[in-house]
Amino acid sequence: MFLRLIKRLFWWRSIDTKTCTKLMCYIERAGDTTAKEQIIQYDKIYHHTLKNLGYDGNFGDILKRNPREILNINEVWELHKLRNSLVHELKSRDEKFLLSQAKRYKEVSERFLKKVKK
Repeated sequence: MFLRLIKRLFWWRSIDTKTCTKLMCYIERAGDTTAKEQIIQYDKIYHHTLKNLGYDGNFGDILKRNPREILNINEVWELHKLRNSLVHELKSRDEKFLLSQAKRYKEVSERFLKKVKK
């Protein structure tokens, strides 16, 4: 536990190029679905990337730990909360709004992948 804390404080984590390329392909493929499905997929991709960086737990628990690799934590939280509302609530959302948020999540995910790529 102590060693893990030291690594977290002093080393920047990264993922290999192959994994990053694979995740970028998932991002591109998600663009062929509905806005709601895109947001859900981008959320999964972001979570998967964090798991590849060594974080464990569900996405919310990881975000609560404020990973140092995420510079825009509030934006990621906001998008994750949108994903949760889409999955857990029955109310419908404006498709235009969802498309704008899906585009935003795609951009946030792509920036993050580029940042953590070795």
